[in-house]
Formats: sequence, C-alpha cells, structure tokens
Amino acid sequence: MKNNIILYQEISLEIKKKILNGSYPVGSYIPSEPELEKMFHVSKVTIRQAVSLLAAEGYVEKRRGKGTLVVSNQLFNKLSKAKSFSKIVEESGFSIEKKILSIETIANPEIDGIKQAFDSEVTYIERMYFLNDIPYIIYRHYIRKVNEISSGNLNLDHISLYQLLKENHQIVAFFDDAFEGIALNKEEQTLLKTDTATGLRRTRKSYDQKGNLIEYSTGTYNTQVFPYRIEYEV
Repeated sequence: MKNNIILYQEISLEIKKKILNGSYPVGSYIPSEPELEKMFHVSKVTIRQAVSLLAAEGYVEKRRGKGTLVVSNQLFNKLSKAKSFSKIVEESGFSIEKKILSIETIANPEIDGIKQAFDSEVTYIERMYFLNDIPYIIYRHYIRKVNEISSGNLNLDHISLYQLLKENHQIVAFFDDAFEGIALNKEEQTLLKTDTATGLRRTRKSYDQKGNLIEYSTGTYNTQVFPYRIEYEV
C-alpha cells in the first residue's frame, strides 16, 4: 500500500484537478470530510492533510461550520502576492497587444533539454507581445501535442496556455523559471524590429505531479522597450 504522504498528495492533486476543470467552481464547497473519506477510501487524517495542502496552495479556505470553500482556480497561487507583469506594464502607461505568429505540430524538436522529454509530437506556439505597437516579447511554447487548437480558439487576453493544458488532462504541479541576459540573434532582432544587441531570456519548464515535462517555453524580451520587473506585496 502507498504510504500516507503519497496518498494525501495524490488526493490533493485529484481535488485540484476538479477545481481546475470546473467540477468544483470558485465559490462552491468541495465535498465534506466524511464524503471525501468514502470517495477515496482513506482516513480522516489523510483527508485533512490533503485539504490542508490545497489550503496552503491557495485553492481552498476552511469556513467554520460551513465546510471548505473553493477560493481560486488559478494554477500559480503561490505567486499570488506578486503583481502580474502585464498589470505592471499597463500601470506604466503602455497598451499591450498580443498576436499569434504560428501554431504547428513538430516531431522531435531539436532543442537541448526537451528532445528527450517529449518522446512524441509536440504543439509549437509562437506569440508576440507589443507595447504601444512596438514588438516587445517573442514567446515560444512547446507543449505535449493537443488537438483542436488554432489562433481562433486560443484566447490571447488571458493565460490560456495553461487552460489549454488542463483541458487536455495535463495538470501543472510545479514549474521553474530561469532568467539570463543574452545576445539577440539576427532572427530575434528582425522579429523585435531592433538593432539592440542584448535582451533578456526567460525559460519556463512546467511539470506534472510525476515530474514529467509538459511545457517548455521561452520568452525573449527587448528590455530597451521596457525592463522586466516584479512587484511583491509584503
């Protein structure tokens, strides 16, 4: 039998999936502890650990005498104290426009670190962000192949890439971000319409609960247009 630590983490993930796919919408209550005990055939202690984990991640809140309320269906609640970069840009007086440059299926992408991780075809999405009509960020996303995706149904006004992943039963459990200064190559300079020699590269890798890579994305920023900033609430 799986140990208790593994059990409560798996139960937490199952409940999280239902929150993310709308089965337990924001503002509703998840099943009671006795109901969850019967549902998963585990002890009260295990259920309480699973719910505590969801609460620590910002998905639910315990309400005395009422139950456990769903308060968020966002993937990255642990960053909820950080103001979104888009919000920072808009508050600085810029307008943001987003365009999809291409969507295609690629077999065995020749990129270090993901060729081995993605052992089948991947969906590749290339996007561009503009600030006041000036090219600012080139985003390149590689995700496990998904069907029925097009520029028409990929909503550019929201963080819909992760909505797309969860609709294809790929739940992001954790991710890591890396930032580095880079020399822009000719292609990047052309896309960004700049002769600036350097920029910022952000690389994000997202993983499922088992540690499998399900998303590899890069963002190339022309920091001469606007510097990358993070603002935290303390």
